Amino acid sequence: MFNGITYHSIRIAIILRKISGRFVSYQVARILACLSYILLRQRRRILAENLRHIAQGETRLVRETFVNFGLTYADFLAMPSMKSKEIRRIAKVRGRTNLDRALSAGKGVVLLSAHLGNWELEACYITALGYKTVGIAESLGPGERFFNLYSRLRTETGMKVIRLENARSGVKALKALRRNEVLMLLGDRDITGNGVKVNFLGQEVFLPKGPAFLSLKTEAPIVTTFFVWHNGRYIAIIEPPIEFKKGRILEKDIQNLTQLIAKRLEREILAYPTQWYVFQMDWK
Repeated sequence: MFNGITYHSIRIAIILRKISGRFVSYQVARILACLSYILLRQRRRILAENLRHIAQGETRLVRETFVNFGLTYADFLAMPSMKSKEIRRIAKVRGRTNLDRALSAGKGVVLLSAHLGNWELEACYITALGYKTVGIAESLGPGERFFNLYSRLRTETGMKVIRLENARSGVKALKALRRNEVLMLLGDRDITGNGVKVNFLGQEVFLPKGPAFLSLKTEAPIVTTFFVWHNGRYIAIIEPPIEFKKGRILEKDIQNLTQLIAKRLEREILAYPTQWYVFQMDWK
């Protein structure tokens, strides 16, 4: 029942966003975020634990994170009402040449981000810039109806979506890279349970091995990117490719490369602690 209410609430929110515009949707998002902060105790505890690893987990910071997430979600729901040229205007891009140079090798790019800032809008933004993009998204966690709804939002600008649970998801990802496309992944949460243990934010945690594996198999460079709210507007940060020299043992290479990835993600998370929205982090 709760999921059904949530699903229809999101659909209503999309319609209201089209009608009311950004200002009204932001005010509604702030109210709902504050209510969520009060009612969702478990999520509140998780965010407090996250902040304990990256900043002082004060009540103010947890509440601020809830509000930031609400505003992020409000902008994501605006996708159906925005054209590509409008999406291109919502952010200032830094380091676009890093992506262009990485693609010039002809082996595709693993464009890696985190649940930081507005990663959903980031995918739409990169696509709106004219790049051929493919994203991998889970369906079991959010459920089928939510997966289909989110996929429609994600593909509005032309991005393709691969279902993570599809038996051929890995093959499809490899083919996308071999077509010299941009494969967009998130690297701060191990969804499949097959990740590798690395040091992340001062503690050993499991992060997904997929980004490192795909890069090592195809020689596609890993480019980290983040779409954060900074000084009143979105900034799309595209960093230089991660430099890595392959060894002879694949598993060891995956481990070492994933550790380098963790350091990249860690740096940006520490810079924007109240824009990191991981509600299922396992610090054990």
